[in-house]
Amino acid sequence: MLPIFANPAGLWVVLGVPAILAIHFLQQRAQVARTSTWFLIEKFAPDSARGRTWDRLRTSRALWLQLLAVLLAAWVLGEPRWIRAQSAQTVVLVLDASVSMEPFRAAAVTAVEREMSLADGLAARTTWVVMTTNPRQPALYRGLTRDAAAAALAHWQPELGRHDAGPSLRLARNLAGGAGRTLFITDRREKAPADQRAVGVGQPLENVGFAGATVTRDGDGHVWRALVKNNAATPQRRTWRLEAGGTASPQQTLELAAGAMTEISARLPAGVDRALVVLSNDAFQADNRLPLLVPAPKPLTVAVAENDKGETAAFYRRLAASVEGVSIVAADTPATLRLAEVDVVALNSEPRGGIFWPPADRRAQAALMTEPVTPERHPLVSGLNWQGWFGTGPHGFTRGSNDTPLLWHGTWPIVWLRPPAGDAPGMGRKLVLGFDWATSNAARLPATVLLARRFLEAERDAQRSAYSANFDCGALVSLSGVPLDGELTVAFESAANTAVAGAAAPQAAPTETWTIQPSELTRLRAPGRPGFFAVRRGEELLVRGTAQFADPRQGDFRSAETFFTEIRNEREAALERNTSGDPFVVVWLVLLAGVALWSGWSRVSGSEGAPAHLSTKAGEGGRAAV
Repeated sequence: MLPIFANPAGLWVVLGVPAILAIHFLQQRAQVARTSTWFLIEKFAPDSARGRTWDRLRTSRALWLQLLAVLLAAWVLGEPRWIRAQSAQTVVLVLDASVSMEPFRAAAVTAVEREMSLADGLAARTTWVVMTTNPRQPALYRGLTRDAAAAALAHWQPELGRHDAGPSLRLARNLAGGAGRTLFITDRREKAPADQRAVGVGQPLENVGFAGATVTRDGDGHVWRALVKNNAATPQRRTWRLEAGGTASPQQTLELAAGAMTEISARLPAGVDRALVVLSNDAFQADNRLPLLVPAPKPLTVAVAENDKGETAAFYRRLAASVEGVSIVAADTPATLRLAEVDVVALNSEPRGGIFWPPADRRAQAALMTEPVTPERHPLVSGLNWQGWFGTGPHGFTRGSNDTPLLWHGTWPIVWLRPPAGDAPGMGRKLVLGFDWATSNAARLPATVLLARRFLEAERDAQRSAYSANFDCGALVSLSGVPLDGELTVAFESAANTAVAGAAAPQAAPTETWTIQPSELTRLRAPGRPGFFAVRRGEELLVRGTAQFADPRQGDFRSAETFFTEIRNEREAALERNTSGDPFVVVWLVLLAGVALWSGWSRVSGSEGAPAHLSTKAGEGGRAAV
């Protein structure tokens, strides 16, 4: 096995070899003397009258001794070391999973391959680990084959927003152990801890991109609005177009000052439920294409009695009609929820869920309670302000043992949730209002409206039905109402591959498909790249959605830079652990000293040949120039 040189700079001494050869190619200037030529014929030497010049190389003892001395010096100064047979190391390469790494993907791969070259051979056995800072993603590779580790880089897809790389780096150090090495590949210096080996592959880019969008409905259809942000330090000009229904709109120009944000909007063509807004390209592609989908919530039917003409019923009828996806039907029509004034017997026998309140308090006088209204820690009442509430306290209903209180008036519950009466389809929760509506100011409190809306939206979303929505990249996707057994499949169409082919139908884009395991259903997230996706259970469609880039911090490359942070003496420590030095270094030093002395003695003694070069030139009277 070839050795490893702990001090590769020492090998520069080898450059002394051509220098010595060049010296021995040069000849000394001849000395001219007038003398008779007859007694010099036997010592005739080649003509070198031109002085110091190149000639053929003459081997001599001094030449070979000098070359040997240079090689010995290079060997000793290079500090050769041999790998111990039992040595082992773990090399962990951590790739930043931020989507801002996408423009620097090639540079990051090059940095990883360079680190592999440096670390390969530092131990007899090397375990390679290639991982990302995405906590939900397993390691891309873990094994003993360097080529397989390099090939695993093709599966690296940076698509996270702003996140903390600390947990992944701590895991990397634990995997590497005291005898291993770690390297963090990122694009910004502030992401790397001070005590972490890191390489930066970023550079400033002039980027303009989308920073969020909405699709709303009005009387004539649907209107989309999108924010566009200039993340560059200089003014920028871009063009944009809308691709929908197989056609593209004319290009429109957009000019933004440095760091500015503006809004663009347009109406979706009639009959179109999906579209793509395209900005002119720059170095960062992820925020240049904005997929849009017309939202379609799950349907929910709500029954309200026709003869229920009270103010409370009218209040909740108007409120329910304002919730997306809710349809108001007559009381005798099958419906999922019911909004009604009922007594205790009717409440207990009602199989459906809904919002229920008791008949009005018939007492001639009912004193107002002075205690404050206190909410429980529950999503339906979280963050709502109940200050200013007044009423006569609990009335009409009594909370059951399985009911979940939401609001307390003093020590008395006045609003609570009752769980479904059974598991049969159509069974829903009941929002029970256990107070007299007429003697309270509940109708004038915004918190009451928000509580009822949250309840109706929660019940709507809990239905087992398909819905359509626009999500931020990586946002949670609700699967309420879907049984958590079996596998789901996700079909994804990247916005980068979606295009319009003239006036024809949209060009078919490659579709990626993957399976969601039951353990992941409660934390299902939208894809990390912009595009259209669909979630299905077999042939049943559950969700149609878009993943939209909406993190302008990831599109700001003004602080991206190229750098390298090395841990002092780390390589030297690894060599000390895994290698052993040359046991004959003293021998080489003694030999080097002896060779140097021998070479010097040979030149002084003139033992390598004639001391001077002689030349003759015929002259008058048997004399010549020497």
